[in-house]
Amino acid sequence: MPTFTPTQGRYLAFIHAYVNLHGIPPAEAEIATAMRVSGPSVHQMIKKLEQEGLIQRTPGQARSVEILIPEEEIPAWKSERKASPSAAKPVRQAPPSSTSANLYVLNTYIQSGPISEKFGEKEISRVIEIRGDQTLEKLHWAIFEAYDREEEHLYEFQFGKKPFDRSGATYGHPMNEGGDATVTTLDALNLKPKRVFGYWFDFGDDWYHQIIVEKIDKASPTVKYPRVTKRVGKSPPQYE
Repeated sequence: MPTFTPTQGRYLAFIHAYVNLHGIPPAEAEIATAMRVSGPSVHQMIKKLEQEGLIQRTPGQARSVEILIPEEEIPAWKSERKASPSAAKPVRQAPPSSTSANLYVLNTYIQSGPISEKFGEKEISRVIEIRGDQTLEKLHWAIFEAYDREEEHLYEFQFGKKPFDRSGATYGHPMNEGGDATVTTLDALNLKPKRVFGYWFDFGDDWYHQIIVEKIDKASPTVKYPRVTKRVGKSPPQYE
């Protein structure tokens, strides 16, 4: 009987379930979404599974992972958590209004992450203005650029009772269990001034941000949004 760790078993379970559902093996990016880890972490695990004889791949061919152990020995796939009722159904983007769009002024703070001592005790924040008819995906990219990041990873906005409460509604990549950030607008979230929510970037290195709705105003028709209006502290390197 083949032996593997519980984590390796989850990878095998997802690959097996994906093949049964779609008829082809998953891409590494899809595995990363399901496992909530970074792409490099998935790549290393795939190599490890191959080295231990649990899977095989065709060199140079995408989606070529094949599980080598008997089907009855593959664990059943279970996601890490159930999506909350409010997060299970994506909120669709409303059509642009003929009147002036709402403007959300958001103060985004880095709470924790792979930060060196040089940055550890300093405030690092960015004030971002974004229209209400723009999506959470737009906000994600605004934060990405505001902190001068270079490599894209998975992300998740968290709207529980506390900034990093995942029992509430969550929004991210379309393949995430929660809502779809690519179609969910700021207006659809019913945000109020002083509302605090969380933003998690890179499921592996784990950059956590706290976002505060400073105010809600009217957007200018002549300004390009989203935009950064204030920077406090230098951006820490994405990778030390």
